[in-house]
Amino acid sequence: MEQEKRQNEAEEAKTVEVIDDRMREEEAESLCRWAAARAGVIVVAPLLGTMSLIANEIYLIIKLGKAYGEEISEQAAVSVLGSLGAYFVGSTLTTLIPFAPLQIPVAVGTTYALGRVVTEWLKAGKPKDMSAFKTVYEDALASAKKNINLFKNNPKKDEPLGDEKKHYDI
Repeated sequence: MEQEKRQNEAEEAKTVEVIDDRMREEEAESLCRWAAARAGVIVVAPLLGTMSLIANEIYLIIKLGKAYGEEISEQAAVSVLGSLGAYFVGSTLTTLIPFAPLQIPVAVGTTYALGRVVTEWLKAGKPKDMSAFKTVYEDALASAKKNINLFKNNPKKDEPLGDEKKHYDI
C-alpha cells in the first residue's frame, strides 16, 4: 500500500513537471513572438532604430530568464548578446539600411531567433559556449522570415517589452 502511494506521488510529480515545462515553453514562445513583432515596428519607426532593437532584445532575454526561474541582469543579457558573435551582430547591423522590405524581416527574424536560442540555452543550463546553438538560431531565423505575417499581425507588436530609449553597449 505504501509503495503504491509513493508510486502515485512520483507519477503526479512527473505530470506536474511536464505541465510546468509546457507552460514555460508556451510563455517563452509567446515572448519570442512579441519581441519579434515589436522589432518589426521598431526598425522602421523614426527615432527608435537599432539601439531600440538592442534594448528590445535585452528585455526579451531578461523576460525569458524569468519564465525559466532565472534572474538575468541587464549586464548578463548584454553578455549573452555579445557571446552570440558575428552572425547575430551582422544581422542587426543590416537593419541600419533604410529599406523597410529588408529591415522588417531581418529585425523580426533576428529577434525571434535570439529568443529561441536563449530559450534553448536556458533549458540546457546556461552553458558558456553558445556555438552549439547556431543551428537553433539559423532554423528560427528561416522560420521567422518564412512566417513574417505571423509577427506583423501580433496584437502585442505596439507594446514595448521595456524602456526602448535605454542604450546598451555591445
